[in-house]
Amino acid sequence: MNAARFERLCVEAATRGRTAGAYGFGTLAEKRLHAVIKKYLCDNEDFHEVGMEGTRFVSDIRIGNEIIEVQTGAFYPMQKKIAYYMEKTDCTVTVVHPIAKVRWMSWVEPESVEISPRRKVAGEKAEDLLPELYCLREHLGNPRLRFRLLLLEVHDFRLLNGWSGDRKKGSNRYERLPLSLIDEIDLNTPADFIRFLPADLPDHFTVKDFSRLTKLRGRDAYSAVRSLAALGVIVPAPPIGKAMAFYKSAIT
Repeated sequence: MNAARFERLCVEAATRGRTAGAYGFGTLAEKRLHAVIKKYLCDNEDFHEVGMEGTRFVSDIRIGNEIIEVQTGAFYPMQKKIAYYMEKTDCTVTVVHPIAKVRWMSWVEPESVEISPRRKVAGEKAEDLLPELYCLREHLGNPRLRFRLLLLEVHDFRLLNGWSGDRKKGSNRYERLPLSLIDEIDLNTPADFIRFLPADLPDHFTVKDFSRLTKLRGRDAYSAVRSLAALGVIVPAPPIGKAMAFYKSAIT
């Protein structure tokens, strides 16, 4: 991890020129968070945006048979791309995903472009990766598919364009500016995912138990547990009452 270099790239991205956006609040062809992460991972832009011959797929970074995909949002849109890499190539793929551990928020008035003072809001947690993995579950555990989390401090800007009286509910996030790099977590093998099992999780547990301890709710908790099962970190167990249950695996 090179936090100083990452911060320098954040400053460069935040201060470079902008083109006019749809609401007068400037925009770039590529969102700043994605661009900063890509530059941080590979400074040589000759390796950026490399197309896969004979397909419509374009890799964020490709150096020989090493591919890096920077996924700042949901994983579902990359499902077909990852399937192609795993099934049709011998490439090793690392999916890099930012987690906004420390988060600041400002509201943007679309017409006047007035921006409110920033305030600190609830951050994200590393466990938020797990539900996203569900759509890639067929390929989890493949040694050629790896993940890296970048734990960041960010400044979110949201448009006051929602449906509620204060225009905040249902609003759109316009931009997420990275401010600093706090930590990196490499997840190269199934054993690396053991870190996501809470220390006080029972050996024989339900999705409800997992939800209570991780604060992942509803469908997210179910998807997270199914992802860990696909990795072999947990295994199916006899039900507890009528509830689906799992054991912790002996994976090392």
